[in-house]
Amino acid sequence: MIVSEESKEKGRRVREVLSKSASPRSASNSAGFDLVPELEDYALGINFGEIWSREQLDIKTRCAVTIGMLTALGVEPQIKSYVGYSLNAGWTPEEVAEMFVQCISYLGLPRALNGLRCAGEVFAERGLTTKKEQG
Repeated sequence: MIVSEESKEKGRRVREVLSKSASPRSASNSAGFDLVPELEDYALGINFGEIWSREQLDIKTRCAVTIGMLTALGVEPQIKSYVGYSLNAGWTPEEVAEMFVQCISYLGLPRALNGLRCAGEVFAERGLTTKKEQG
């Protein structure tokens, strides 16, 4: 897979916003990149450099869309990563929680509750609470 340096550089800029690191690696994908190293350049240059950097949606909005899709798939390690990325992109804990509430009618209560559990774990790791939890 040949990915241009320009695409990888655009991907690094997106990753800086999402994860505060230019690397495409996360806890949910490092094992796959270790097994097939060329996927790392693909993820960085194509996924983040060419798709996430498109002007039609900002990074913050793309996070919300991605959380909905990951919740539909039920992929909890990736949900946790993107909850963190959403917070880094500027969503509040209340707004992130509401993304999962929106999923209830379309994906079902179990998927939404699993997503909320993942979000709660990320919030706890970061020492965050929602306003409702604060009383």
